Amino acid sequence: MRLVKIISKIFVLVIFLSLLIWSCSEDSTGPDDDNVDYIGWAVGGPDENYGTILHTEDGGTTWTRQGDSLLFAGVNFSDICIMDEDNILVVGSPQTNGTYGVFVSEDGGDTWSVSGSRELANLNYDGIFALDENNIWIVGEQGSIYYSTDAANSWTKIDVPAEYQDDPFLRVAAKSPDDIWVVGDKHVNDDYPIMLHTIDGGTNWERLNPLDSLNIESSYFLGVKVLGNSVWAIGNGQFVIRSADNGANWENRSPGGGLGDSNDLFLLSDIEAYVVEDYGQIYSTNDAGMHWTEYYANTNNWLVGIAILNNTNIWICGCPGGSGEYSEIKYSADAGTTWQEQTPQLLIDNPLISLYKIRFIGDD
Repeated sequence: MRLVKIISKIFVLVIFLSLLIWSCSEDSTGPDDDNVDYIGWAVGGPDENYGTILHTEDGGTTWTRQGDSLLFAGVNFSDICIMDEDNILVVGSPQTNGTYGVFVSEDGGDTWSVSGSRELANLNYDGIFALDENNIWIVGEQGSIYYSTDAANSWTKIDVPAEYQDDPFLRVAAKSPDDIWVVGDKHVNDDYPIMLHTIDGGTNWERLNPLDSLNIESSYFLGVKVLGNSVWAIGNGQFVIRSADNGANWENRSPGGGLGDSNDLFLLSDIEAYVVEDYGQIYSTNDAGMHWTEYYANTNNWLVGIAILNNTNIWICGCPGGSGEYSEIKYSADAGTTWQEQTPQLLIDNPLISLYKIRFIGDD
């Protein structure tokens, strides 16, 4: 009899634990249990006071604002680079007091400081890229390219030919410390946006003009990404171009059918990519842009930032596409098929804030 009671209790306990495990696995409000340790940041423009840096430690379920109104006064953040969960760099417009807007954190964003020495000019810095902590580049107005080999403690200016020193540079990417790509706004002396390439660390630069040869009209590039010999570039007018041979030849790989600009690009491999565009449009390709799958994030906003982990977890951010709208953050656990809201109340309450870039890392 005692044995029967013991067996009955064990059976009840097993049923209870099974129900508990099942209930914990069902969660439709945010990233699943495997994703709760994903760490991310999103950056954007100021409210009426200071530039926006948002941080999450639970896959985007909750967000907190970092920085303070004094240090980030008036700064419009345009790009972010996460080297690891502690070391982060952000770039943007100068502070209200005129000091350049390049900032670094070494403690996961709990505290921030102005990056480097006064070697940086007081300009807008729009793009940042790092191979590692010893190879970091930033680009900005007036043909500005700076390079750091010491985790952004100091910067060295990389000169470009005089004819490009009035061009606004918007994005930068590097294949190696020697092989660097820079793209920007329309060149001051012609009708096409700037694209520069160097294979010797910036001693010599070659200007490429693939949009001209491909008969694509555009005013500026909005992104450049490099993986192996595969180079991708995007920009306004909803275009995507790709070179399979490190810039020697280019092909038009635009998805087509879009209404706005191609704003951000994420490479999963040299032939797999996601592109986000205005008015909630998202495209993916697994064959170097020959064919695209279209998704829709159920928003009228301009989607300007995308981050992907493990090929299926996707975060996007967007800024208002019209009056009465506010910036958004959305998450997909199924590679873009369905989307969940992760917009913090701060953005809803402050429609003047625009988000421009979002980045995530896994805390594995």
